[in-house]
Amino acid sequence: MKDPEVCTSCSKEPQGYVPIARVIERLDELAAKNDSAGIERVLDYWEKEAKTLGDDRGLLVILSEEVGHYRREGDEGKGISACEQALALLAVEAEITVADATVYLNIATTMKAFGRAQEALKYYEIARDVYERQLPADDWRLAGYHNNYATALADLGKFDDAREHYMKALAILKAQDNINEVAITYVNLAKLCDDENAAMGKDDDGGADEYIELAYAALMSANALQNGPHASVCMKVADACGYHGYFLYKKELEDRARAIYRSNGGDV
Repeated sequence: MKDPEVCTSCSKEPQGYVPIARVIERLDELAAKNDSAGIERVLDYWEKEAKTLGDDRGLLVILSEEVGHYRREGDEGKGISACEQALALLAVEAEITVADATVYLNIATTMKAFGRAQEALKYYEIARDVYERQLPADDWRLAGYHNNYATALADLGKFDDAREHYMKALAILKAQDNINEVAITYVNLAKLCDDENAAMGKDDDGGADEYIELAYAALMSANALQNGPHASVCMKVADACGYHGYFLYKKELEDRARAIYRSNGGDV
């Protein structure tokens, strides 16, 4: 018997394919409530369904969602398994599309998150090659590439190269007034300052604190859209604020995130 929570969103779809748009809509609804367990149930159901239907394109989308979800949850086993399954599907593609490149980037980012930065580099390069050939220079997806690639470079001790890519991401995101991702980039730059100082045996020069202040200011700006994605970013930046001793900022951001989740029906 089908899971009623999952299937109410797909009853009108043609048989034989995963109803991707409706599945993503459901995942977004669950994310807006911070319902991680619900997200996992939906992903697990549709992974099995896609395999039963033989819908490889649909399966690839579901696996990519799993790659990101399990990265955020810190579940290395499930995250790497989803990466490996997605790579097997990508390997038989005749041509790498922009959508495929985004999956490669997602895979690379997850591998990096689980300590496999060196292995991830080849997948970052695949994404970069396709993005730079097929996307305009100010496309937000290129900002995502620069941001995520920079984190891998930083893990490998290539701090100057990492900073260059963070700044490229920041330029694109600021031009688009992408407040959430601007804040995340500032947090990334704060971590880069910490990591570089530690690697070089230098004392704290205040650079990280400056970026934390900028991240907080970005999220608290008047034109910030207070929705599920914003709440998720607030929680991430709150952690960074707490790490750097900005406890009032941490509380304010956590309170904002919880209020958003509650307004969306979440139990927080």
